[in-house]
Amino acid sequence: MTGFEIALGAVGQEASRIRTHAEEYHAALDPLRARGDGVSSFGDDGLFGMFVMMYAECRAVAMDVRDGLSMVMDDTGDGLHAVERNTREGEAANAEHMTNVVPPWS
Repeated sequence: MTGFEIALGAVGQEASRIRTHAEEYHAALDPLRARGDGVSSFGDDGLFGMFVMMYAECRAVAMDVRDGLSMVMDDTGDGLHAVERNTREGEAANAEHMTNVVPPWS
């Protein structure tokens, strides 16, 4: 015995919470996506062309990072659900096979 235990109910509950948080986070990004690249608000007449180009690139990278974070949260929730499922299935299989084991001292 390793002393390592998994509280499956808590794992499942936290997996659901992380998935919900990921969905809420992803939805919160929608208004930022709807704004487009954001450069039209500058009303640039060509004087700020270099600045506008760098701003648009920085904004695109920032949105990619935010989308990546959303995917990581989503994948983490899925992974925790898989841990819960696999542990339950493993424990059930172990219990089933242990009923057929005869101790060597009997």
